[in-house]
Amino acid sequence: MDGPSQQPFIPLANTPTRYGIVAQTFHWVIVALVVLQFVLGIHAHGLPISLERLILLARHKSIGFTIFGLVVLRLCWRLYSPPPPMPTVPQPLFRIAARLSHGLLYALLLSMPVVGWLLSSASNLTVSWFGLFSLPNLVRPDRQLAHWLLFTHQSMAWLLLAVVTLHIGAALWHHIILRDDVLLRMLPCIRGGDRAGNRQS
Repeated sequence: MDGPSQQPFIPLANTPTRYGIVAQTFHWVIVALVVLQFVLGIHAHGLPISLERLILLARHKSIGFTIFGLVVLRLCWRLYSPPPPMPTVPQPLFRIAARLSHGLLYALLLSMPVVGWLLSSASNLTVSWFGLFSLPNLVRPDRQLAHWLLFTHQSMAWLLLAVVTLHIGAALWHHIILRDDVLLRMLPCIRGGDRAGNRQS
């Protein structure tokens, strides 16, 4: 029978053939928040200095540190429950590229909130997490430093977009060209290993 079958129960931890519900939840929540970050950042960038812009940027900063915390938790979970092994690909270079892109993705998700925090500090703006508590300023107000940090933060955002695009393209390449389970095993209610089995039958 062709096509992936439905699985009513997703394991909590990762298995050799699929990601568990914890890893999937971390993945898709972070994806949704990153998309929201781009929407908020682009929208706020086009606004004049106003209360609306300050509110959007405050939400942008709060969500950024939420992503930071979720990425740290996801990495801890990854150590506790290792991900499924990558399938064998024809060119070993692709495996190296996949590891490098994953490492760069995590590095950007962790460093961008810190750069944004430094940017706010240099701009004499206090960062708070949804108004519940405030973070201390890391540096003194410095207009030139703030300008450089803004450029760095924006450049990192475009780099993140490029890496995410590469990540999506690689997942589709595995799914459409190699016809393996790399994409399916991260989707809820799709049983890993079915596609590989279908290819062998």
